[in-house]
Amino acid sequence: MASILNYFIFSFYMLSSLCIWRLMTNNEKTPYLQSLIWFLWIIAIFAHLYDLSFILSEQYSVDLSIYHALSVVALIISITLYISSIFGNTLFLGLIVLPIISMVFIFDFANKPVNVPLNNVVFIHVIISLISYSILCLSAAQSLILKIQEKKLQSNNPIGIIASLPSLDLMDKLLFKILALGVLFLSASLLSGFIFLEDIFAQHLAHKTILSILAWIIFVFLIFARKSYGWRGSKAANITLIGFFILFLSYFGTKTVLEIIL
Repeated sequence: MASILNYFIFSFYMLSSLCIWRLMTNNEKTPYLQSLIWFLWIIAIFAHLYDLSFILSEQYSVDLSIYHALSVVALIISITLYISSIFGNTLFLGLIVLPIISMVFIFDFANKPVNVPLNNVVFIHVIISLISYSILCLSAAQSLILKIQEKKLQSNNPIGIIASLPSLDLMDKLLFKILALGVLFLSASLLSGFIFLEDIFAQHLAHKTILSILAWIIFVFLIFARKSYGWRGSKAANITLIGFFILFLSYFGTKTVLEIIL
């Protein structure tokens, strides 16, 4: 059952998202509303950090069971998007990302603890993996917005939030920038898995490894097709979403089966 702290974090993430929506639908960009977004969002981030501090144990290990792993990924996404929104034009992604992050704190559930020692090289592999999932989650969010934007522009109905988005060309370039960074970390994750894990194709890791490699192949192929054949727009967005879905299944699907179902 969700705690008071969970509801607090949920509320501030949702308020941040609502303020972003208000900012993007407002014809006049009011500075106070922008400041309010940063204020509400940073409070949510610090509360999120405090909530995650309880997964650290006195035995120099961290509990990365499925719920806590989701929370870590949500935090990485939140901090990454917060920083990129300050220095770049990515605030609009908060419309999709922040409500999804907030849902993590509503569907709180207990499951088997999975303690990973902090002084173990496996911890490095796990953190790199979570970073790669976080960045590629942002690419999936960007893909969804890109698909909606392209559809609205094709129907000559670019009103409201759609009208306040960057141009379709800039949105497409942003997608591939995020995707390239995510693939870089995913490659590092797979490489560290082969180096640090005794048997990356062991029975409890086989599905995770195979699906992760399949997702990596899809992402790399998409980047190649972009450079060679100019793939972009909805086609690129659809392939990104497929790759992300497979990657999500590889880690959190496997953890759901091992920690909750079995």
